[in-house]
Amino acid sequence: MSTLFIVLIGGISLFNLMLTLALARKINNNGSPTSFGNVRVGVSMPDNRLPDGTPMPEFRAVSETDGEVTRADLAGAPAVVGFFSGSCGPCLEQAPDFVKAVTGFPGGRGQVLAVVKGSGPVVAELRTLLEPVARVVVEPAGALPGSTAEAFGIVRWPSYVDIAADGRITNHLAPGELVLPTTAR
Repeated sequence: MSTLFIVLIGGISLFNLMLTLALARKINNNGSPTSFGNVRVGVSMPDNRLPDGTPMPEFRAVSETDGEVTRADLAGAPAVVGFFSGSCGPCLEQAPDFVKAVTGFPGGRGQVLAVVKGSGPVVAELRTLLEPVARVVVEPAGALPGSTAEAFGIVRWPSYVDIAADGRITNHLAPGELVLPTTAR
């Protein structure tokens, strides 16, 4: 009788474990191609505050490697600005795709700006990855007045902003949309 009881409890426990794993897999979406880190396709993401057609905002940022970067440095030719955060899983996942997308961009790394928010080893890793293809600016975490992210109205991370030669924002690329428009190339 006690052997039957042990087998029954063991079977119920195994069934419970399998249900728990199935539920965890469903909740995490099992890394399906319709997910980008913590962002799910079909789930409403906040829009960044500057709509398409808006002139590139005035900003002043300092790159440790390249010195001061301003609106004037990106004006007159197509440009791309990528916004990353050291505390953002999708940012770390998509940074290599960003590097591939902007490699060979007209004007080279002078027309590509990467803004990395935060501090610590993840930010250092992002900076090392991005510097060969972009001027990299590291800003403190938080929504700071006067930051580049604040000037561009960034509210979701990562974000990618395509800027036309006339200085207007032509596209806010959302997570997963790292193929830059052919008009910018």
